[in-house]
Amino acid sequence: MKQLGEAITPFEHRAEAAIERVAAWREMPVRYELAAAAVVSPIHRAVASDCLIVETQPGAAPVFLKVRHEDMANEIDAPTAANSYRVAAARGTSPQVVLDQPEDGLLGLAFLPPPWRYAKVSDFKSLDTLAATIEAKKKLHVGSISETKFDVFTRIEKFATAAKASGTPLPDDLDFLLAEAMLVRSAVAASGVDLAFCHNDGVASNIMLGPNGAVQLVDFDLAGSNDPWFDIAVLLNEAFQFDSDARAAIEIYGSQYDAALFNRCKLYATVDDLMWGLWGIYHGATSPRRKGIEFFKYGQWRLLRCRMAMQAWSFEEALRKL
Repeated sequence: MKQLGEAITPFEHRAEAAIERVAAWREMPVRYELAAAAVVSPIHRAVASDCLIVETQPGAAPVFLKVRHEDMANEIDAPTAANSYRVAAARGTSPQVVLDQPEDGLLGLAFLPPPWRYAKVSDFKSLDTLAATIEAKKKLHVGSISETKFDVFTRIEKFATAAKASGTPLPDDLDFLLAEAMLVRSAVAASGVDLAFCHNDGVASNIMLGPNGAVQLVDFDLAGSNDPWFDIAVLLNEAFQFDSDARAAIEIYGSQYDAALFNRCKLYATVDDLMWGLWGIYHGATSPRRKGIEFFKYGQWRLLRCRMAMQAWSFEEALRKL
């Protein structure tokens, strides 16, 4: 770990500048280190914020400090994200918030020390890990809902508009993809939605695996009221390539398999791919960090999966049998 004043790299200078903005730490012998390097492909982690581990004084519990990047600041409501963490912690599914300075782009969480680690896609081959993760999501869904609503379709429109306005290289079939997404929006609206407080994040690295099968969820930047089946859909989209595995997971959450819910999850997974695909290509063209982080590659991969799903015969069937 480094002490304040020892910064050499750009990351270390940003870290020290952030730590110095915390008034309660100014008289302490603070040390810090990188918690997770920013990677978007093939593992999506630490992209919206610099992540560091901070020790304020000997014997004190470390803090996992998130320092928001400027190119992500307009996409996330920091006070809402911090409150979502508090809700999740109260429901036993997330670390506690120990520092909240939204005006400075800072959020501190109780650090989960080793053997805690972030999940990888391969971890979900274990039915025990899958079931524990679904149970953590399910705990979020029980209780009051958030005043902030997450709408994947609104975010798709937002990123599509921003990408067009910024001169981002766009796929030739973008209009087709957007039109199909709006068909999903209409089908979901017609079938009805029961709202719950949701994580809205399927990225494996935002699931922490601990001792004795324990699971905690992190990164609540997108949390808000939504269809709880969206939570399940994006998890399954991350974890599985085959429908048979997804069907088994739906049965874990709902106690029995339901074809209509399977169709709902398939459609949600497709529009989630579109949202993240547009996010990726937009930041790949506009972010000052685009030379170091493979935003564009990640976006193209998510758009490819979206395109394949929308062109499959099963997509039309899912729309009709939602």
